[in-house]
Amino acid sequence: MRLLGLYFVVVVIISCSSNQGTLEDYANFPVKFAKQKIIYPNNDFTVCIPKNWNWKVEDYTNDHIILGIGAGSEPDKDGFIDFITIQKVKCFGGKNDLKSEYDYLLNLTKQQSNGMKIVETGETDMLHQTAYFFHSKSETNTYGESEMICFVLEGDLEGTFYYLNAGASQTKNFKRNMAILLHSLKTFEIHKTKS
Repeated sequence: MRLLGLYFVVVVIISCSSNQGTLEDYANFPVKFAKQKIIYPNNDFTVCIPKNWNWKVEDYTNDHIILGIGAGSEPDKDGFIDFITIQKVKCFGGKNDLKSEYDYLLNLTKQQSNGMKIVETGETDMLHQTAYFFHSKSETNTYGESEMICFVLEGDLEGTFYYLNAGASQTKNFKRNMAILLHSLKTFEIHKTKS
């Protein structure tokens, strides 16, 4: 009877862990794909994205957003896409340090869920520098709805930050697609502004 109980616990743990991927799971998932290198027009940053993706420099009306790009896949057979956005911003939280910006965004995310639930948050060095992340997914678990991982890291000037967002549709290729997005964001490199 004791062995049966242990078996049940192991099955529950395995089934829960297989349904709920983490940032580390996706970032370490081995994947190969052809890349194209994007250099932001003013040389602010570079990043590599999948070769067949379209991208463009975004024009923002928000005074806090300094610059950014949006990149996306072609729609799959069901019309779902995956995307990456990168924005350089002036601090939204009123303080100039990374932890305060993260705390501000975490509080805002909790207040305005917009149908998304937080899977995990915290500090990471996946981007080869200290960063914080938010991992959220649709509360409905409906096929094709988005799962997002967003990073916040310090910019090249005091009081500036970069927001790196990866969004993948929850389809049969989700794990591979999210891994591609994260492997792309790992190539992100800030080009320091000359003072």
